[in-house]
Amino acid sequence: MRYIVALFLVFFTSCPVFAGATLDRVNRLGVVRCGVADWLPGFALQDENGVWSGMDVDFCRAMAAAALADPDKVSFLPLTSRARFTALLSKEVDLLARNTTWTIGRSAAFGVFFVGPIFFTSQAFMVRASDAAAGLAALNGARVAVIRGATHEKNLEDVAEKTGLTFEAVPFDSWEQALTALGSGDCRGATGDRITLMVGRLRGPGRPDDYVILPEYYSKEPISPVVRFDDPQWATLAQAVRAMLLAAEEYGLTQAAASRPEAQSLDARLLLGRADALSKQLGVAPGWAARVVSAVGNYGEVFERNLGAGSPFGLPRGFNRQWKDGGLMWAQPF
Repeated sequence: MRYIVALFLVFFTSCPVFAGATLDRVNRLGVVRCGVADWLPGFALQDENGVWSGMDVDFCRAMAAAALADPDKVSFLPLTSRARFTALLSKEVDLLARNTTWTIGRSAAFGVFFVGPIFFTSQAFMVRASDAAAGLAALNGARVAVIRGATHEKNLEDVAEKTGLTFEAVPFDSWEQALTALGSGDCRGATGDRITLMVGRLRGPGRPDDYVILPEYYSKEPISPVVRFDDPQWATLAQAVRAMLLAAEEYGLTQAAASRPEAQSLDARLLLGRADALSKQLGVAPGWAARVVSAVGNYGEVFERNLGAGSPFGLPRGFNRQWKDGGLMWAQPF
């Protein structure tokens, strides 16, 4: 045990950036700089008035509410898949919330810290409705659209090896480009996160009925915000914000009730109290937990607004139900 503690102390005391540097910079600049997708409805999308919306956007706003007491003190930098880790590591952004799959390889290769899943999905394939009956075999030898720099490029090779099929991967920098290629016939299919394909099917070229997403699951894709590995305090704050969104739903704390103690259950008040007791260690002003929920709602509200019944997509929760409801989502205890 002493050996492990010694290694921990050596590692963190030798880090080139001291703990709290990110939060200091955020406070000095008065803004959380957040890297998001350049076009991904339901996760990050800018409308004609310049207003951003989506699940990833809401997480960024929740971070600003915790760190700066104002969810509007956040700037969004649209990033392609290839540019996202470069932007984070070069400190162009403080936080990456860009539909990014948590893998051990990425942690090791880039030296980044994955906060924890805010969405679970899997890799899937989308084909034209006329090809659906043939299933994946319809894509044998065909051109398949995939996003450059995503986990799906490597996964496509694995699928080919396991099935004995061959695919000609055609990488694109954005889903807009990939969906256009599918609609034009330049590609016969597309592969990516199932949720991304579902959104693309509704928002892409042609009618939704023109395309079918094949039912098979080909990978695990836990989508997580990402921060640099050199600042434990900022990483812990991001974990705390994620945990607060999930715990708020578990304990019935809604956006409407977050700032009204009289409308809160005893469990919700205890949750806020336990979270607030950590304000000093997290480096934020007291009341951070209530500010987070007041800004964007609890996890269930965030999901329903952006992807569920309150959105154009009407997607079911599926894997993203709370653990007590048979899903994979749970919050670390405060």
